[in-house]
Amino acid sequence: MIKTNKFSYQGNGQTFEGVIAHDTNLEGKRPVVMVSHTWVGQSQFETDKAVELAKLGYLAFAVDVYGKGKRAKNATQAEEFMNEMLEDRQALLDRLLLAFEEIKKHELADTDKTAIIGFCFGGKCALDLARSGVDIKGTVCFHGIFDPPGLEQEGDILSKILVLHGWEDPLAFPKDIVALGYELTERNAIWEMDVFGHTGHAFTNPNANAPDQGMMFNQLANDRSWLRMTKFFEEIFSGH
Repeated sequence: MIKTNKFSYQGNGQTFEGVIAHDTNLEGKRPVVMVSHTWVGQSQFETDKAVELAKLGYLAFAVDVYGKGKRAKNATQAEEFMNEMLEDRQALLDRLLLAFEEIKKHELADTDKTAIIGFCFGGKCALDLARSGVDIKGTVCFHGIFDPPGLEQEGDILSKILVLHGWEDPLAFPKDIVALGYELTERNAIWEMDVFGHTGHAFTNPNANAPDQGMMFNQLANDRSWLRMTKFFEEIFSGH
């Protein structure tokens, strides 16, 4: 049975509230997979992904980086919330690190096996956490945004990285894909990318239906990307 429950945590004078999902039929500690949200804020979309991850045997944590109750009601508000975070990438990273440290305290968390996935803005968040050099095993970025945080980070990226992306994504062009490859290589990350042709932004979101803006659900890319993620986690958590 998959159980979900709210998970509140505090830091820097603020309260955050995410969602945890796990399979009650399993015993003992299990690998942790964080789910970083889109520009809307923590929503049912990420909770559903956490449930699917729990079915695979993970302790899944849909993270909240905006703050408890701060969820966008429309695109204008979503852009406002996101831009507020993007103006201070160190503050954004601090919130991701806080979530990472808090979930590792959970009684079911295998702290030696941790990962993060993220969608759109959440993909940027996932990459930023990996870029920090934190000891996390795996990072998966779904149709993310690749611009580096500008924090003058050095040293090796410890996380293995999987990028799942649409070739026609208007928020990260092919040149940006190449730039990310160079960036990750320079920091000695073990990385790979699956780039789907005839695929735009938000290809995992069934509600995405704005082809004129380059945003459209793509069933094939959605299914293939999730399958590739599952295999990636099987590999990294088995020690490969």
